[in-house]
Amino acid sequence: MLNTDYYIQDNSDIEETKLEAAKGLYRVGNYAGALKLYLDMVNISYSYKLYYEIGRCYYKLGDIGNAESHFARSIALESNKNPSYIFMGNIHFKKQDIDKAIEYWVTAYSYKPDDESVCLNLATSYFSKNMKLQSLFFYERYLKYAKDKTTSYYQEIKKSIEEFTKMSNDFAQKAQRALDANDIDTAIQALTYAINNYPLNFDSNLLLGKLYYEKNDYMHALIYFKQAFSLDNKSLDVLQRLSSVMIKLGDFTGAYCCFKRMLPLVMNNQREYLEILKAIKPLEESFDNLSYQGHLEWADNYYNENNYHLALFEYENCLIVDGNLTGKLSEKVQKLKSFINPEERIIKACFEIGGTHYSNRNYRESNKYFTKIMNLSKTDSSDYRFAKSRIINV
Repeated sequence: MLNTDYYIQDNSDIEETKLEAAKGLYRVGNYAGALKLYLDMVNISYSYKLYYEIGRCYYKLGDIGNAESHFARSIALESNKNPSYIFMGNIHFKKQDIDKAIEYWVTAYSYKPDDESVCLNLATSYFSKNMKLQSLFFYERYLKYAKDKTTSYYQEIKKSIEEFTKMSNDFAQKAQRALDANDIDTAIQALTYAINNYPLNFDSNLLLGKLYYEKNDYMHALIYFKQAFSLDNKSLDVLQRLSSVMIKLGDFTGAYCCFKRMLPLVMNNQREYLEILKAIKPLEESFDNLSYQGHLEWADNYYNENNYHLALFEYENCLIVDGNLTGKLSEKVQKLKSFINPEERIIKACFEIGGTHYSNRNYRESNKYFTKIMNLSKTDSSDYRFAKSRIINV
């Protein structure tokens, strides 16, 4: 497991001379000396950054109890963009509380998705929980954001993922040949192997769900449709399949929620829109004020298992079924949304801020934000190309 240290640019009212001296002692490895100076400052400044620095010193000195309490105080003072989350993840990992470690690291990932150490910690932790979809997702993020791509460890991970991907593609091709021969059982077996090797393949998950549905094995169909939804939550095909399988399984509130998610996707098709409204009406009439409870139980279970995509799916189902739950669940829903695809949110913010600097011809500043966009986006994306076109040599 890797530890990530952050250098904090402190602009609070802490005595500057003592602060710089403490940072200097920390940098040369004199953690006890740095800690003494930081503790002297506690009565001078009530700062989340100061508690972070104290926690970091205790962590380096091996005093995990004091480190944890000071990181917790830091987070209580400032819950956004706080590097204490990384160390809290490390501490819980040392305690073998993997679920809590993942929760802290994912919070750190939500505001700094390009931190290679966080991505690697999450990848290895999910792997230890046998959650291969999440594990491979973060291994791929590690490969993308690692600064040194020449290390033997990096090359080993890269080679493993390439092998997983190749085997998955080979099995997917075998499945297609079996389908062409109308051999459904062999196709299912091959697709299962394909997904076991590389569960991030949307098409394989969707197809396997369809095949199980055709065999009336609705529970297995639901598993793979949900996995496909985790990979693309805007797919109309997936939502249609989910609603069908949920009706077969008697989950009418779940089907209703899928239909409600479809409406914005078919706004330009009046026929489909009206058909969905027609399907919604009888389902809606069967609800009562406790209909959300099953989804809340599912959501809590997914959350506790660190399966945040499906936790969000079920928490949102609760809100769709009963809007009165907004006050109770909105904070958790927003937190989960920040966990999922933070690059998209950060890229949007960087475009706004970078664009303002660019319009003001402050190119040195705008370059920072456009460079960040290029780092977070895919090289073949329009975001990457547009950001690159805005880089100005200054």
